[in-house]
Amino acid sequence: MSGKCKILIVDDHRITQTGLCLLFAPLERYEVVGTLDRGATVNAFVQSQPVDLVILDLNLPDVHGVNVLAEIVGSRDMTVIIVTGETHLNEIHSALKLGARAVVSKGDPPEQIIAACDAAISGELYFSTAISEALGKYQQPPVALSSRQMAILHYLAQGESNKEIAYRLAIAPPTVSFHIAELRRKLDAPHNRKIVERAVELNLL
Repeated sequence: MSGKCKILIVDDHRITQTGLCLLFAPLERYEVVGTLDRGATVNAFVQSQPVDLVILDLNLPDVHGVNVLAEIVGSRDMTVIIVTGETHLNEIHSALKLGARAVVSKGDPPEQIIAACDAAISGELYFSTAISEALGKYQQPPVALSSRQMAILHYLAQGESNKEIAYRLAIAPPTVSFHIAELRRKLDAPHNRKIVERAVELNLL
């Protein structure tokens, strides 16, 4: 990556926001371009200005963090690392399936948070020591889906229509239809109603 990596921090705890800003301040390769304490404004922020990396807390007061993740990876294929204060393994697994590149705990040493950012920007998966111990051996899903396809699958499982998904991901309805057809093909689902069922069988959801 040429130039500084632009970071958006999404966390409703002001102490965490401040601590992360202080952590990155002396590092030439990183620049914090924004801090948000609500999930509802994240997608608009990343659509409106350059952001290379989002540091996201899954436990937000207004929107489920996994839904925020689905929106930003589905619309922009955004690089996201999860910084969590609580180890809810189901949520972490969902975040990884949706395309989160790293997971660290708020209790981890600062150097592990920096290492997570470095790895994520390089396209690698990274788990801090504490998260690795909690997760055990993480296995990649058996079917390769794009970030956008995983996001669409996430919203299909919530019962949302093609039009609603298109609005959430800021893409055209025909684009959603194309990816749903791809999901049918990749998951060997004879019709749309079977997509979610097959995804559950394959442990994609």
